[in-house]
Amino acid sequence: MIRITLLTLLIAYLSAYAWKDWFRTACWLVLLMSIFQHPDMPKAVAGVPGLNHWNFLFLNTVMSWLINRKKQKLPWEMPPFLNLLLFMYAFFIILSVVRYLNYHDGVLELVAHLGGKAYLGSKAINEYLINCFKWVLPALIIFDGCRNRKQYNMAIIVLALLYILLALQVVKAMKLGSLTMGGEALQRKALKIISKSVGFHRVNISMMMSGAFWAVFCLKEFATNRQYWLFIIPSCLFIFLAMALTGGRTGYATWAILGLIFCLFKWKKYLLLAPIIFSLIMAFAPSAIERLTQGFASEESIEESSANFEEEQVDLTTVTSGRVYVWPLVWESITEAPFFGHGRNSTQNEGITLRILFEYGEFEMFPHPHNAYLEWLQDNGFIGAFPVFLFYLILLKYAWALFRDDSEKIYVVTGGMALSLLLAFLIASTGSQTFYPREGAVGMWVAIGILLRVYIERGKKKKGKVSSLIDV
Repeated sequence: MIRITLLTLLIAYLSAYAWKDWFRTACWLVLLMSIFQHPDMPKAVAGVPGLNHWNFLFLNTVMSWLINRKKQKLPWEMPPFLNLLLFMYAFFIILSVVRYLNYHDGVLELVAHLGGKAYLGSKAINEYLINCFKWVLPALIIFDGCRNRKQYNMAIIVLALLYILLALQVVKAMKLGSLTMGGEALQRKALKIISKSVGFHRVNISMMMSGAFWAVFCLKEFATNRQYWLFIIPSCLFIFLAMALTGGRTGYATWAILGLIFCLFKWKKYLLLAPIIFSLIMAFAPSAIERLTQGFASEESIEESSANFEEEQVDLTTVTSGRVYVWPLVWESITEAPFFGHGRNSTQNEGITLRILFEYGEFEMFPHPHNAYLEWLQDNGFIGAFPVFLFYLILLKYAWALFRDDSEKIYVVTGGMALSLLLAFLIASTGSQTFYPREGAVGMWVAIGILLRVYIERGKKKKGKVSSLIDV
């Protein structure tokens, strides 16, 4: 009770302060995401659905931004082409929801067989539409307000703290002893404990931590030698431990891929540490190795395994966690409506979830395709996918350009942070995630906002203009 009271007082203060400085409160919104998904956090105030502490602060921040930015005469400096892509992104989200509202018979049939509730009417609008835009708006506010180095420093510190605080919660909830468990046992424990104690699904935490490790590591470009050892290294260690404790194989692989990219193209000397790091993981976190290799080797003896290599060495069902059941069916559905897809929730609405239930008994895993690319194609078709996929490719291009630009440290840090979080999301999207913005993507969107601001300011510098963000 005392904790909730203190939180209420903080939100009340920040909501009032938002009318003085909407940029700082937008940063607070991002930081508070580290605790507001916790199951203990109040989900409603005075019994009003959706009116919780975070949303109350969010409304005050957005209203202050919209009103005061006009008074401050701030120009909207997003490149026109990106404005168009963002508009089309939003348009296809809205269109997919409208189509779902007009046809949801498949979802109703699924609910009739399995029970539960379907999001319909205002609930569907709130869940599938309003919430999508809600998670992106703080990033747009930060992009618009990040005009000098002081504001930039606050934004990247808050972004780093978001992931560090989440990592600390995961480590506290799971306990380090979990790393000595078997791979399957670790996965089951993480599935149960992380959602209950932190509020995010273990798969989302795994993706977030795999990118966050390298995002925080990039801050070393700004850090002194003392800060490097007292802040950067311990923070990266906790983030790594949190990632390992999720039992997320995609997260493990993503972390390694990102490390290889960053070290090959920027910090080659760290490649020498790879054997040492691998040995330490083998010694202190054997469950992570077991989980990563699950499905690639059978439980036979070496002799039997060698004799039956082609038949049993790689179990695709285990490696993909059963996704081989759903992906062919989703692709078949995509080919039936290749241009504009079937609308939101099409895996359930087109009967694929029920079909897998009847044929394989695997419903729990497949209310969606477990592949963000296939999901978006199935919902919105290739026409809807083109502007969205192009948007992310352009962001990768911008992030890579800044990361490789050594003329200013701010370029390397900003590009590296955005690149790590974007690549973590895009790689993880092959086995999970969604292109519909949600809670776990808030940090990535903030990194995108900062990336676009710095990229624009670099463009000004190249034209010989003065930038209060770069010129310090």
